[in-house]
This record gives sequence, structure tokens and C-alpha cells, in this order.
Amino acid sequence: MKQSPSHFVGALIALLASVLTMKAAERPNILYLMADDHSTAAIGAYATTLKNVVQTPELDRLASEGGRFTNVQCINSLCAPSRATIITGLYSHQTGVYTLRENLNTADIPSLPKGLQAHGYQTAAIGKWHVHGDNLHGFDYYAITRSQGAYFNPALGDFNGEKIRLKGYSSDVLTDHSIEWLQNRDSEKPFFLMLHFKATHSPWQYAQRHESLFADTKIPEPPTLFDDHRNRDPNGLATAQSRIHKTNSKMSLSLWFSSSKKGSSADWPSGEISIDGLSDIEKAKATYQKYAKDYLRCVKGIDENVGRIRAYLEESGQLENTIIIYTSDQGMYVGEHGLFDKRLGLDPAMRMPLIIRYPKQIAAGSVHDALINNVDYAETILDMTGAPIPASMQGFSFWGLATEQGDWNRRQSLYQFYSNGVSKHYGLVTETYKLLKYVDKNNQVSGFDLFDRKNDPHELQNLATNPEYATILAKMEAALAAERQSVGLTDALLPGSAETGKPTK
Repeated sequence: MKQSPSHFVGALIALLASVLTMKAAERPNILYLMADDHSTAAIGAYATTLKNVVQTPELDRLASEGGRFTNVQCINSLCAPSRATIITGLYSHQTGVYTLRENLNTADIPSLPKGLQAHGYQTAAIGKWHVHGDNLHGFDYYAITRSQGAYFNPALGDFNGEKIRLKGYSSDVLTDHSIEWLQNRDSEKPFFLMLHFKATHSPWQYAQRHESLFADTKIPEPPTLFDDHRNRDPNGLATAQSRIHKTNSKMSLSLWFSSSKKGSSADWPSGEISIDGLSDIEKAKATYQKYAKDYLRCVKGIDENVGRIRAYLEESGQLENTIIIYTSDQGMYVGEHGLFDKRLGLDPAMRMPLIIRYPKQIAAGSVHDALINNVDYAETILDMTGAPIPASMQGFSFWGLATEQGDWNRRQSLYQFYSNGVSKHYGLVTETYKLLKYVDKNNQVSGFDLFDRKNDPHELQNLATNPEYATILAKMEAALAAERQSVGLTDALLPGSAETGKPTK
């Protein structure tokens, strides 16, 4: 019997649909796990001083089965600016998110979730978002906190405009909700899930089950806990407010821990310590012990939940076709230089952890020391899937580096900090040196530090005034000028400029 043309058209459509479905099934899922303020010092696979006490077996397992990146730099070490950069592939002066207060709107610009959604991915964001504005375009589902969110019983705003109250400890219930979304998703499409933990952000509230963890352990102190801040420009490190202990400072962690948070009426949520009658050194030591233990207990909660969601993927047969990414929105001081928090562009705040597991393409246990920054994240994730990379994005894909199938040419990374808690500053990081320039209240450069990253990894000696480094300083100044021009960082958009929306005068 002769078949009609419409029959062949229908058969062709069915064949094309079948091919598209097959290709969708072959594309990798992507599970993007991001903590808040998680220092590389507090992950076993990276740790040095804390190596023998930190408990991150699940993260260490991901690193042993995948790639670990050791030189990832945050371009603006503060939650909202870093997150805006990660989802847009743009520097802070292009996103317009300089501090914690500005809005990001992605309706009319390319973004990571929009690119993946257009490429056939089912997309979701769950957990701490902390980017204000109209910027959730490209997500099929979201349940997020626009600001810090709570450690216990967090409330999330979802895509229906409703509030969801999750009962329990934040890291646990965000993972529960993520697994629930995975169970109910459209299995005909590959998925892109961003699970953002609140931990390890202050006030470092841990799950009750971890209350006695480290109780009988003395946490090793970082070698720079009692850094006297000499031999650095006084306009930089000395202006950092977030101290482990500083007499008569409202930003001293010792005050928060021994009385109440920032002098308010509420008790410190994870309990207080008594430091009455102690010397300044003893106060700093006691404060550091509480801080490090609370912080590492929060890390333990993250690690357990990384293991839980990995186990779900394995049990459901999706693990081997899922790229698992673990990172943080920036680094964190865990006592280094006598500090907590982030902001100041020294190594603990700028260095981001990054682990990627995908045995199909990433060699187990591989270590990559090349310079990367978080502007590169969006393009790399798009590249993992074969999705088009928008020309407007300002980074580079390091997927060829991760899979050892391509060259990587980034040799320098810009830094820009516009907020408070330390002098506004900007600078450049290369594989061997770092230049930071500090801006005063009159919007003028008031000083600068030049560090040798190889020979002075703790950044204890400013070389900017050393005549022997005059040539290096000149080269770094020229490289910074070239990088600024390359990414469009004009004088009007520098930290401290009135044009950034946060004038300093």
C-alpha cells in the first residue's frame, strides 16, 4: 500500500525527536554545589594547618575522583558581587553589583541559567541566592533566600511567589528540597541544579548533632594569627575591621563571643565564652578556638550533605552522567592575619575552592595550579554542555584545562573591592605576584602592596618600596593598566569613584 507524504513527514519528525531526546540524554547533568565563605583551609584536600582536624571525607572523595583547582581567585570577595559575577560571567563594574546593596537585572542580558535553559536543560536554584533584583530568568524552578537566610527553619521564596518554610537545619533541609526536586524533575531533559548552602557564613550555627565535635580538640592556630601587620602598607591590612581580638573594637569577634553579637541584646547564637581576666593573647587564642570549632562544625554539615546528594545520584543511576562542581562564593579568613570575614584581597579571602568530578572526562586526582577566576565560571559551565557562549561574557572557559584537552592562557586576574570593613582597593594577581592599590576617602590611591606569591605565600612583606623590585612593580602596574583596559574598568568605575554608586566622600 502506497503511503502518503504526510506519513513520511510524521516519521521524519518522530525520528528527529528521537535523535534530540537521545542527545539530551547524552548531555551531562550539572550539580553545582556552592557554600558561603568556605575557606580552602577548611577542606581536607586543600588544608595545611587544619589538615589533621578538618572532617570533609565527602569533599575529599570528590577531589580524589575528579579535579582539584588550587589557584582560583575571586574578583570581588563579597557575597552578592561574587554571585552576580558567577551567573553572568561579568566583572562587578559590568554587573553593577559592587556591594551587598545593588540590584542585578538579567532580563535583557545573557546569563548562565538562561543559556542552559535555551540549550534544553531543566534548571533550578535552591538555597541562599543573595542577589537582589530581577535576576532569576532562566530557572524553571527556584526556592531561594534573597539575603542571608536562617540556619534553622529557613524560609525560601519560590517561583510561585510564595514562601516555603523548611523545618530543620539549613544544610540538611536545603539538600532534602534539592533531592525532592531531582525526584520530580522532567527526566527527559538533563538538569542544572544550583544548591547553595548558607554555611559557612556567620553566625556559624551548627547542627545539634555536631555540638560535641572537636570538644576535646585543640584546633591548630594559623601561623599568622598574631600577625602584627607591620611591613605592609598601613592603608591596607591595618584598616581591616573584622579582627579575632582587638580591644575596644565593636568588630572584634572576642566581643561578640563574650557578650553578644555586635553589642546587641541577643546572645551569641552558638553560645558565649568567658574571657574576663585574660591577657590579650589569651583572649585571641580563646576566641580563635571557638570560632574555628563552630566554623568546622558548619563545614561538617555541608560535607555530610554533599555525601547525601551524591548518594541519591548514585542510587538513581545518574551519578556517572552528572558533573559535580563544589565551590564557594569566595574565601574566608579563619584566623589568618588575626582576621575573620573576607573583603581584604589577601590570599585567604581571594582563593576559592573548586572541585569538579566527572570521570568521563576529568582524570581522578588531577590537580590544576593554573590561574582562574570566578568570571570564568559561567563560560566554563556552558562549555561543559556544548551550549553557545555569549560574546558579552568577559571570562574564558577552562573546560579544556580541566579535561586536559586544551590550552589555558589566563595569566592575570583583576581584583576590585567597593564595600566597607576595609579600605576600598583594587589590583592584579599573576601567578607570581600580587599588586593591591588602596583608595582613601578622597578617592585617591593612598598606598599599595606588592607581594611575591611564590616566596611569601602568607603575604607578610610589602615589596613596593624595595628598589630591587622596581622593575617588577613597573611591570605589574603596566599589566594592571592593560587588564583594566581589556575588561573596561575605567577610572570612573574604580573602587572609590562616585560613578560606582557608592561614593566615598
